[in-house]
Amino acid sequence: MEQIIRAGEGEVLGAEAGCRDRFKVDADRTESRLAIVEHLLAPHCIAAPVHVHTREDEFSFILDGEVSYRLGDDEHVARAGDLVVKPRGQWHTFWNAADEPARVLEMITPGGLEAVFRAMGRGVPEDQVAAMIDASGCTGDPEATEPIVARYGLTWG
Repeated sequence: MEQIIRAGEGEVLGAEAGCRDRFKVDADRTESRLAIVEHLLAPHCIAAPVHVHTREDEFSFILDGEVSYRLGDDEHVARAGDLVVKPRGQWHTFWNAADEPARVLEMITPGGLEAVFRAMGRGVPEDQVAAMIDASGCTGDPEATEPIVARYGLTWG
């Protein structure tokens, strides 16, 4: 594995008007211990529906901008330099309600979930992505997501 992964390196997938992902470190490079993905959030977009992981812990380091999070029943705003901890078993989502783009460095342990992000970014058919999500032990709550999208005027991109 490279000792330095430069800024801007890594495959980028996803719609520019939504949440794009830059893949920095895949699980296969760390014996599945860790994956690192840079989320590039367009203004006024939501990255994912409210969901919960049963196997992964996620750590989101805000690189640029302002990112809003729903963690359990609470909403928070994180800014550049903040670290958001999303332990497995906690319902969560995140979005950019601001007029400027935002960037988040997402560290996922153990790794493997980035394969779902990559499949979505490549336009894999929705039923195949849903099967991958189910197999990963992830559950979404679209009904809990709708009020967030409406309240902040968000799009999926």
